[in-house]
Amino acid sequence: MKKFTLWMMTALLICSPVMLTSCSSEDNPTGKPTTEEKNKDRVVFEKILSERLARAAQDVRFESAMTSTKSLTEFLKALDENALKDQISTFLVKVVAGGQMIEMKNLSAQDKKAVEKCLKDRFNMTDEELAKVTSFVQLDAYKTLNKLHLTFENGKCTSSEDAEDFTVEIVKSATERSKFQIKFGAESENGLCIFPTRVGGSLPIALQLPKSFHVSLTTIQGNVMNGVIDLASLASSKYVSIKSDDWTIGALLAATINGRDESIAARLSHGTDGKYNAEASIGINDKTVLAFVANGLKPEYTDEYIDSDELKQLREMGPFFAAGYEVVKALKGKSIDDLSITLEEDLVISGKIDDVAKSLLALGHIRKLYGTQPGFEAVDAYTQELNKYVHFTVSQISSGIEAPGTLLTIKKGSHNEYQPGLALQFKGEKEPQSMYDNLSEEDLANYNKVVENLNELLKECTTLVETFSAKIKVIGEAFKL
Repeated sequence: MKKFTLWMMTALLICSPVMLTSCSSEDNPTGKPTTEEKNKDRVVFEKILSERLARAAQDVRFESAMTSTKSLTEFLKALDENALKDQISTFLVKVVAGGQMIEMKNLSAQDKKAVEKCLKDRFNMTDEELAKVTSFVQLDAYKTLNKLHLTFENGKCTSSEDAEDFTVEIVKSATERSKFQIKFGAESENGLCIFPTRVGGSLPIALQLPKSFHVSLTTIQGNVMNGVIDLASLASSKYVSIKSDDWTIGALLAATINGRDESIAARLSHGTDGKYNAEASIGINDKTVLAFVANGLKPEYTDEYIDSDELKQLREMGPFFAAGYEVVKALKGKSIDDLSITLEEDLVISGKIDDVAKSLLALGHIRKLYGTQPGFEAVDAYTQELNKYVHFTVSQISSGIEAPGTLLTIKKGSHNEYQPGLALQFKGEKEPQSMYDNLSEEDLANYNKVVENLNELLKECTTLVETFSAKIKVIGEAFKL
């Protein structure tokens, strides 16, 4: 998905943040200014942008991105959640039997307070219900899960304890297998504890995880993705509340695909102020092609709004927006204080979003209008909605040039109809100018090539997000997560 974002933002700079359509230079009512007429900062900016767009049109990394995305989707699709549900009761009984019963009265005052906060936050317990909890089961990931081997084959899930690491294996045939493994270290006892579920709806389970562990995925195609996951918390106890404590989870995944060394680094943190911070970057052959930062995502949406007919419209606007709805529902984050995307270590898009859901809805409505030859007013109403909630600046590190951005409703695209397009206002200019109006014929051709590749990648990315969301929902409900 992060690779999609890289090319999506390239498309954003040229034509539109949502319409992945071919551009046309016909019927341009404003005309294109000559180089002599342009602001000098705009000339430098557009020259560098044109060079990068030309490289993007010839870039074969789409193939690697789609290979990685397809492999992950295939693995998730083959993970039969219904087969797993049949094993859940047996699995939980076995796991709980191997756990340690912890008496609340034997905890230190600090740990007892932390456990009570975890239980209140996780299970919405009242003080009266909490007073009845005298014990809980503590599971050490290394001792309990490290030998567990789950095999999915022919619609069935079987478990054994013959693995060297926690293993989930998908068997399609004697020669087609995919495998996901987690290596929990013996240092789990010095790690962090979270409360994921309860047995019988009453006995809490605390899962103790090491602060660092290794993961790997071997795909049916033979690609191997290796990684490390790190956990940290500034909480005063090892018992950590996901909802209210200060914590960080980081991941680094690496693979060699089509002869290229690729890496993805991601980090998600939560502060005691209730806000989430996220970072991610993609590296190919030791070069960072994308760096993403989103700080200050605060859960402000109410359950009523999440379940409202207005927001549920996203589910009917196509796979991308349906996936967006699931993300909003999970995090409930309304605003992002600080958002930045750095492309190819040079082009930086930075700003903030005042209302994530409203922005998605505006984009979704614009997408629905595409191909219907809508009037200016119909499209511009949603363009202004986006301008109301999304604020950004575009800058180039190599040139030191910076320009505030906005969206304008203009006629463009293969359908030659009104769509929102990006406009920048460089120093000395009286008003923002559409980037589309300044494209050369060569830039248009390169952009159309990028769009062609992008549409294929977008399909794969949305399928991956949809599949992941569906699996997590079913498995979560089965485990009472």
